[in-house]
Amino acid sequence: MRTVFVIVGGIVLWAVITGLARLFNDQASRSWTPVGIFAAVWLAITSWNIWVGVTQAGYTFMQELPIFLVTYLLPLTVAVVVKRRFS
Repeated sequence: MRTVFVIVGGIVLWAVITGLARLFNDQASRSWTPVGIFAAVWLAITSWNIWVGVTQAGYTFMQELPIFLVTYLLPLTVAVVVKRRFS
């Protein structure tokens, strides 16, 4: 269940970053810059999440790797697909 919350959190973060880009600079929101910013920030957050899983929850890196890939790539895929579809 926690994984679902992390994925939804990633999609919400992407929407917030895109909304802020639109609010402050409409031209920037039409570029791929918000998606790039989201990708970098989300990579840092999901990397921290895998680190917590390995160091504090007792999972091995190989046990955490599939969860990391899903939690990172699914919101990023949503961001890219929506960007391509609506630009």
